[in-house]
Parts: sequence; C-alpha cells; structure tokens
Amino acid sequence: MSSLRRRFIMLLLWLVTSFNIERLDLGSVDTLDLEPFTYAVIAVVVFLPLFGVFQKRPAILVIALGWIVLGIGLALDPSPKFGGLHTYLTFVEFALVGGAALFAHRVGESLAEFRQAVETITLRDKNDRLHSLNDAQEAVQTQMSASRRLHRPLSVIVLEADARSLNMMMHRFVQDLQRSMMQRYVLAATARVLACHLRRTDLIIEDGRPGRLILVTPETSEEKALLLGDRLVRLVQDRLGITARYGVAAFPDHSLTFEDLLDTAERHLRQAPEKTLDASAQEALNAPEVRA
Repeated sequence: MSSLRRRFIMLLLWLVTSFNIERLDLGSVDTLDLEPFTYAVIAVVVFLPLFGVFQKRPAILVIALGWIVLGIGLALDPSPKFGGLHTYLTFVEFALVGGAALFAHRVGESLAEFRQAVETITLRDKNDRLHSLNDAQEAVQTQMSASRRLHRPLSVIVLEADARSLNMMMHRFVQDLQRSMMQRYVLAATARVLACHLRRTDLIIEDGRPGRLILVTPETSEEKALLLGDRLVRLVQDRLGITARYGVAAFPDHSLTFEDLLDTAERHLRQAPEKTLDASAQEALNAPEVRA
C-alpha cells in the first residue's frame, strides 16, 4: 500500500506540473505555449496502464506509444516544431508525455499487485483444488476405501507454512488484523503453488489452523511421500520465500483410518525441525517427481 500511495502521489504531482507548466513566468510572454494535442496524449497514456494488457508490458512500450501518437499529432500541425524556441518546446512536450506514461505505468503495476494480493487472500484456487476439511470428507473416504479394497498405499502429508518468515512489520494497533490477513495470504499462495505441482488425484485440504494444509496422496508410499514433502517445502521456499515443514503418515503402515493418519502426521510435524535442507534432502529434491 505504501508503494501504491507513493507512486500515485508522484503521478499526481507530475500531472499538476504538466497541466500548469504554461503558467510559469520565464521572463517573456507565452514562452511555454504547448500544443493542446499534447495534453490529450498525456491523458491517454495515463489511462492506458489501467488496462491489464499494458500492466504486463514494459513501461517503455507505453512511453513509445505516447511518443508515436504525439509525433503524429505534431507532424500534422503546420506550425514549426524545430529551430530556436520551437525545439525547446518540442522537447518539453515529449518529456511531459514520457514522464506521465512512466509514472502511470508504475501506478498500474502497483494496482495489479494489490489486486492479485486481494484475490489471493479472498478467493480459493481457480481450479478448486483447495477444499475445507468438512467438504473433503467424502473424497477422503473414497480414497481410503479404494486403498483398502485394492491394498494400495496412501499417504497423508500435513504441511505447515510459517507466516512469520515473511518478516513483515506490523503496527501494534492493527497487529491482529494484519496477522490474520497474512496467514490467509500465506495459506492461499501456498495452495496455489502446490496445485501446480500435484496430481489431479491428490487432495489439498485447508486444515483450519493458521498456515496448515493437509495433502492426501493416493498411490504414494511413505518413502515417496517423504520425497514429495521435501520437494514441496523447497518449492514454497523458492517461489514464496516462506519456510515450511511437514509430517507424513502412510496407510496402512501407520494406521487404517484417516483420523489416525492425520494425528500421526501432525505428531511427525511437531517433531520436524525448521531448518534448511541437508545434503540428503537436497539429493531427494533432485530425484524424479512422484507420479502415479
């Protein structure tokens, strides 16, 4: 928010200067007599970054587009554009358009980041990969029944992302609110990363506790689940800068019911130290991905 506010103020100051520059008294009458078309171009380049297609492009694209439009407009005007004072005025016009485009593009970038953060906090994954524990009960029991009937392995991974690792400064008067929003953001962002690297048959469940996700991975033994857990922890660290840890429980080695598997995975989670990966874990990350 501070970045957005700062960039918006810079844009506002630039626009105020641009639309009042002709009022400056430089010792002669009408020294800064800019073409009216210049102000129209400034207004256009300010609104362009509000559209998503321009927010994803480099700022130089908006600047160049503004300069091209301004150049065409000045070329169609019969008044001289170069020579003496005219060269100075032309330079000022291009500078005003370029500055407005640059500051507007930075505001557009901040707006896009703000919108993405809000969507991440308030919306579930677009592919509906993140489920609440109550909603996932039927799917979990279906997978458990299939594993019992077919005598196939199934693992439960409890992964916990630490929101404190973001090192965000919180004002004491809004500490609780910011902590809640930060935890929700970490949870949603982590779920999005996991959804891109898990199979469609794997379930991602919201535990209800801060930063806690439950992964149900059919056809995955304990050994493969440990490899998968190491890989997911590193992904969360690399993509989001968030430290995480996990605990694993496997069917039928640890238990025959989902509730007992969940308790075992949580117990292993509490025993898991929050530390960087050692050499063996790094070797595991380089192993082929766990797939059915």
